[in-house]
Amino acid sequence: MFGLKVATLLGLLVPLAFTPNGAAATDEENSLNEQVAEYLKAKPGTYSVTALELSTTRREVHIRDNTQVDPASIFKLYYAGFALEKIQQGKWNFSTKLASNYSVQTCLKLMISYSDNDCAVDIRQKLGLAYINSRLKAIGLSNSHVVMNSRGEYLTKHTTTADVAKFLESLHSGGLLNPTQTSRFKDLLKGQVWRARISSALPVGTVVGSKSGQLQTNTGMIEGDSAIIFGPTSTYILVVIGGSGATGAVVRGVSDLVYRSWQGPVSRASNYPSAQMVTTTKTYLRTRPGGSVIRTLNSGTSLTLDWSERGWLYVKVGSRKGYVYQNTVGLSNRYLRWGAL
Repeated sequence: MFGLKVATLLGLLVPLAFTPNGAAATDEENSLNEQVAEYLKAKPGTYSVTALELSTTRREVHIRDNTQVDPASIFKLYYAGFALEKIQQGKWNFSTKLASNYSVQTCLKLMISYSDNDCAVDIRQKLGLAYINSRLKAIGLSNSHVVMNSRGEYLTKHTTTADVAKFLESLHSGGLLNPTQTSRFKDLLKGQVWRARISSALPVGTVVGSKSGQLQTNTGMIEGDSAIIFGPTSTYILVVIGGSGATGAVVRGVSDLVYRSWQGPVSRASNYPSAQMVTTTKTYLRTRPGGSVIRTLNSGTSLTLDWSERGWLYVKVGSRKGYVYQNTVGLSNRYLRWGAL
C-alpha cells in the first residue's frame, strides 16, 4: 500500500534481534520492525511504536519504545485507571464530587470519550500528583510520571509507548482492575470519538478500544494513539506516539502495516466520517458554554467535535461553530458500533 520494501536499516531504528522480555525475535517480527521503521524513516516527525499480540504466537514490534515522550491525552488512561481503582477499593464512588462539582462518573466519561481536558484536571487533582506517580511506579511503569515544579505543582507528563502498551495489556487481561471495572473501562475506550488514527486504517467491523492524543508544542505537533484491537485472528495492542511535527496520517499508516502483517488484507478501511456526533433532541448552538444562542438545532443534526470543556462541546455544524451541551448529543451511527456514551 505504501510502496514499501523490506530492507536492513543502518543506524537509526535498527530492528531488535531480541524482544524486551529476552526472547529471540522471529524473522517475521524482524521483518515487520523493518517495514515499520522504513515507512517512518521517510515521514515527518519522530515516532515511537509498540505492538504486542496477545496470543500464543506473541509477535511484537518495538521501535524507540523506551524513549520518554509527552503522550498528550493518552496519559489520561492512567488517570482513568487509578480513578476506577479508587472506586473498586470503596474509597470513591461514581457520585463522588470533584472540585468542579462534576461527579467522577461524568468526568470519566467526558475525559475518555471526548478527551475533556478540564475533567482530566479535576480527576488528576483529586488523585494527587504524588499518588499518581507512586501508583505508576507500583504497577511497573517505571518510565511514566507526572513532572512537578519545586512547589509540587503540575508541569507536564512523560511516558513511553512500552509503558502504555503494558498498561493496556494489564487492563485487557484483568490484572489492573476487577472484572466490573475492567468492563467499564473497556466500554469507555470503545465508545470514544477520536478514531481518525489507528481505527480508521482497520477494516469496517473491527472492534477497537482506544485513546488518542494530539498536542501542539513549540517543537511541533504531537500525534498519538493507543488501542486494543480485536482482530479476526488475534487481539493485539498498538501504541504509536509521534512528535516534532508528527501527523495522524502516519499513525494510521503504522496501524495499516501492523494489521496487514498480523491479521490479513484490508478490503475496505473504516475511514470514520469527520462528523462524529448527532443531536438526539432539539438543542441550541451557543457562542460559549451557557452563552447566547447562535441557532437552533433539530434532532438528528450531524456535528463535528473539536473539543470538550466539562461537557460543553465545541462543534462545527455546516459552516458555523459553537457550543452544545453533551447530554443533547450522542455518537453518530458509524461510531456507535461498539459502545454508547
